[in-house]
Amino acid sequence: MLNVGVIGMGVGEKHALAYENHQNTVLKTFCDFDKEKLSKLKIKFPNVSMDTNDQSILEDKDIDIVSIASFDNYHSDQIIQALNNGKHVM
Repeated sequence: MLNVGVIGMGVGEKHALAYENHQNTVLKTFCDFDKEKLSKLKIKFPNVSMDTNDQSILEDKDIDIVSIASFDNYHSDQIIQALNNGKHVM
């Protein structure tokens, strides 16, 4: 099984649904700056951790795949950090 973290829970929610329906992935953590959005997602995804800090995903040694759906201006830094930490990046 591959553990997944999703950053940016606008479009990222669609990513999460795809991972949730894949037999070889487990959703582990969602990250978004909007705490209210995370509260609503906690109802839909009660077993997934929620965080407002992208580092909780990018530095987590248990996360294998990072799905980056954040605002465009954050993409390059998050992608580089994810790759440097040995993550697969979507």
